[in-house]
Amino acid sequence: MQSCIVTTHVKASSDSVRQAICLAQQLNIPYCSREKRTIKQLMVLYASALIVYTDKLVYVDKNGDKLFFHPNTAMIRIKQGKEPLLELIGQEKQSILDLTMGLASDSIVMSHAGHHVIAIEQNTIIYTIVSHGLKQYCTHISEIDAAMRRIQTYQGNHLDFLKQSASHSVDVIYIDPMFSHVITESKNLDALKTLAYYKRDFDQVMYEAKRVARKQIILKAHYLDTVFEEYGFIRGVRKSAKFHFGSYRIE
Repeated sequence: MQSCIVTTHVKASSDSVRQAICLAQQLNIPYCSREKRTIKQLMVLYASALIVYTDKLVYVDKNGDKLFFHPNTAMIRIKQGKEPLLELIGQEKQSILDLTMGLASDSIVMSHAGHHVIAIEQNTIIYTIVSHGLKQYCTHISEIDAAMRRIQTYQGNHLDFLKQSASHSVDVIYIDPMFSHVITESKNLDALKTLAYYKRDFDQVMYEAKRVARKQIILKAHYLDTVFEEYGFIRGVRKSAKFHFGSYRIE
């Protein structure tokens, strides 16, 4: 059984077919003509599929769980106004290296606040879907669309990226590693759980992050996670919040 294929939606245009074939070549995975087959029928033959639609990319696994880009979480946080992550960063505009882009909600929030954001994602499928969405998705809110377009994205291992970065080259390093407690906040995260990069080599990540960051390292983790205390982060407790932020100040 092939692990993953690229295909199109059922009524795909010739442009969508060309895009799917090109994407399959870029990812070095097979392209499969959709014809009239349902997703369920495709999943009998393949473990997962990356589907090219006119306006988005959707990853589907054999359980039917889907991963796609949508900035709804970031938009809600921006509309609410009070954002603990931005409070930790401060009002001064900063250069920020987001080591764990994921669905890019945090990157969008930080970019919308005027910070220069570089986001790294290790998983090829997540990177492909999210980087495409950041470039193409239209919210019809010009400030949010502009914030998404400004984010610089790179696909690769974040530890390798840190090792190749110059000392004191960014103001803030942000890490959301999805450590010991995986929380499903929405259906869109179900497929993400099987793709995400979990805790390993964090000693090396912290060592390099302390070298690269000029001002601070910010960590997001589940409120039950002891990683804050283990690595010297000052935890910001948020009542009834599943996730806390912590800051490690660079002296």
